[in-house]
Order: sequence, then structure tokens, then C-alpha cells
Amino acid sequence: MSVRLPRLLSPDGTERCRLAPARLRLEMTLQPLSTAEMTLAADGPAVHVRDLVELYSPTGSAGIFRVTEIEDQPGQTRLLRLEHSLVTLADGVVPAMSITGTAREVISALLAHQPEPCWTLGDVAVSDSALVLFTCGCQNLLTTFLQLVELLPDGLMLVFDQQTRPWTLHLRAMGDADACEGRLSRNLSSLRIVTDASALCTRVYPYGAGQGADRISLTPLTGQDHLDSPAMVEWGCIARTFTAGSIFDTPTLLAVAEKYLDRHSAPAVSITADAVDLSPVTGETADSFRLGRLCRLALPDVPLLMNERIIAITHPDVIGQPGRVTLTLCNRISDASDEIADLLREVTASRVIGGRVTDITVHNRAEGTSASPIVHYFRVEDWAAVLSCTMTFDADEGVRVVGVRVDGNAVSDLVYHDGRFDALPYLRRDDLGVIDVGRHYLSIYPDQGAVNTTIKLKVIEKVGSSRILRE
Repeated sequence: MSVRLPRLLSPDGTERCRLAPARLRLEMTLQPLSTAEMTLAADGPAVHVRDLVELYSPTGSAGIFRVTEIEDQPGQTRLLRLEHSLVTLADGVVPAMSITGTAREVISALLAHQPEPCWTLGDVAVSDSALVLFTCGCQNLLTTFLQLVELLPDGLMLVFDQQTRPWTLHLRAMGDADACEGRLSRNLSSLRIVTDASALCTRVYPYGAGQGADRISLTPLTGQDHLDSPAMVEWGCIARTFTAGSIFDTPTLLAVAEKYLDRHSAPAVSITADAVDLSPVTGETADSFRLGRLCRLALPDVPLLMNERIIAITHPDVIGQPGRVTLTLCNRISDASDEIADLLREVTASRVIGGRVTDITVHNRAEGTSASPIVHYFRVEDWAAVLSCTMTFDADEGVRVVGVRVDGNAVSDLVYHDGRFDALPYLRRDDLGVIDVGRHYLSIYPDQGAVNTTIKLKVIEKVGSSRILRE
């Protein structure tokens, strides 16, 4: 079984030369980034960090990778470490912004921040009827892009077409019908099944914004401070807790807690199999192992077939043992590093689907004093959600603002000192922490004089709601 040698590429994608590695380890993962390690002779062609290399497996091109690290042993070997070329997104930075639109529109908006246009968008297997709301701070483009992908519906995977520049990035659905098959008597040499209950949770105590005993909890809504999973019948009571200072109302806290239990109410099952990809020899699709594909495992000691998705394929040595692979299959892909923030983004995104995101801006100009404040009224209607409420003020020359209140709640001068602040935590709320429907107000206390004020709301309207009323 022969495998094509890696191609060292010029920046424009043309071939500079072929590399002849003594060993090539290739780790392809469903969640980016795939990686590789290549051992070359010390006197081989010159390779530098950030060079592009196209790698191959027995089934064809594994994609274009970028050299991220070189370890030299003078006179002996050079060890190259590479990452999939999606890593080029890490060269860019996305400014702090909030984007609303179809999945295609939001992804395109992010890709527009590439320093060099390495990637263009291809297929997006998400309906244009589903709106996505995505908010991010000033951060790395690759990190931001992967956070966005986490918000999209389950069952999607990234697919790369790198035949021409710029490369094309697809977001396609993972199929369930066309499964491959593994048998110990045929193409599997060993199998390891690990059931990990370390993150198992059947009862969660969630808390939102606030301090100490005054934090937002489930008690006003459910009558108790915890939420139980039906899985408690099987696994018993396993309690965990989390705190999210960005959750200000009990219904949102409940939605995040439900998603948390969904994610943790069953043990994570991970299967590792040493296998041989026979498809180049047999031509049978059932013998071909591909990322994202379901794999049927026929085990002699288990009467039922196990169907799990392939989340990683490792080629220990594409050169020395081209057909040998290690498959990783799992019933749950690993969680995000900031899990609760990720779950909150999912809750927010699900509210957008079926609703309409609208920006509301109201202005006011008036005169006042420290004893007679300027009062700027605005309304909150019966919307699906209020996503943000930003208030800004601009005092006339020589006028100094000495106090700010929102719905009677004092705002610290450390918060409003630059004339702009997030008013969401200060809005009047009901017993569940939900923002009251009706009239709200901003109070500005100048020492004496006129002040311009602006209130900006970003809200999700309910389906079929009437036009927004403004004061």
C-alpha cells in the first residue's frame, strides 16, 4: 500500500518540492485542529515555521497543514509539528461586536476579518429561516469562529476543500445511514471501551447574578434551589453546582440548568480501536473510516451492535504502517472550556430562532441639576428577551454629571465615568428576575446644565408581535 509523499508548498499553493519523512504521525479530529508530526533527515529540503505542507493518507489528501514548530537535532533529524491550515484564522482578531443573521451571514462576517483571505465559505447546512445571534469580545478569530460553530445545531461538521486558493470551508451534516463497520475478526486488532462518570450529574444547584445569599436561584420559579434529572433513578443523586454572573433572571437560569443536566446526566463513553483501513484494497465503503461517520461495532461478547461516531482518526505512521489507524469514538464530544458561557449562548441563540432581533434607540436632551435630575423614560414591551441595554450620555461643555440612577437603582461612578455603561443589571425586575414590562427610566444628575442621553435596546420580538412602541 503506497502513500503519496508530502508536498512542501509555496505561499501561492504551488509545489516547491516533495518531502521524504522517515515517519509521519497524523491525528485527524472532528473538532479542529487536526495535527501532525513529521521526522525528516537533517540534510533534507529546507523547511521553515509557517510553511504550508500538503499531507496524504492511504485514502488521499489529508489536507494542507502549517508548520508550527521545528525541533532540530543537528546532523541527525528534524522533527516538524504541524496544525491544519484552519489555524490561519488565528492570525486575525475580531473586534467586540454583536452579529445577528443567518448562519451563512454570521460566518461570512467573521471570515471578513482574516488578515489574508485564505478561506471562503461554501456549503452551510443550516436553514436560512434560523437566525443566529452571536456576541463576542475582542478576541482571536479562530477562537471566535469555533465558538460560533458550537452554537449551531448538532450533527454538523467542518469539511475543507483545498484544491484551489482561497480554500473553501463547508459546514455539512453528518449522515447516519452510510455507516462503516468494525469487527475483531476482520479489521480491528484491539478495542478499549472507557465509561467515564467523573462529570456525571443528576442534580444541579444553579445560581445567577448577585452576591452571597442574594444570588438569582431557581427557588422563586420552582420552589426549590435545585433541578433533578430523570437519570437519578438509574445513577442516584449526584449533585453539582455552577454560578453564572451574566444570568439575571430565573427562567434563563432554568433553561441553562436543563441544558447542563442534558449534557451530564449520562456517563461519557469513549471507544478506542486499533484498526486497519481495508478500503484501498477491498473498495468497500463499509471498510472506509472517515471523520464524523457512524461506525457499527460488532463485538463477540455483546449481542447488540454498538453505533458510535468517529471523532478522531490517528495514523501512528503513515509512511511505515500506512494502513494502521487508531479510531476514537464517543457518545459525547468534549465540552467547551467555558461550559456555562457556552450553554448560555445556546439558550440565547435558541430564543432567536422563531423570533426577530430588533435594535431600539431613543434619544433625549434636557436640563437639570443635582437636586432636579433629568429623567429619560423608555418602555419595555412583552418581548421574548431583552439582550442588552446600553446607556450613554454627553453633557454640555462645563457641565459635570454627579449621579446616575436606572429605575431608582444607583449606578456607581466607576461604572458610568466614561459616559457609557451597561444598564441591564439595573433594570427593574419581578420576583423571578425578569425585566418588568412597562415604563422604565434613566435619571441623570448634572451639577447644573443640559445633557444628551441615548438608550439602546437589543431585543428579541415574539413571533407575530406588533411593532415596537417607543417613548
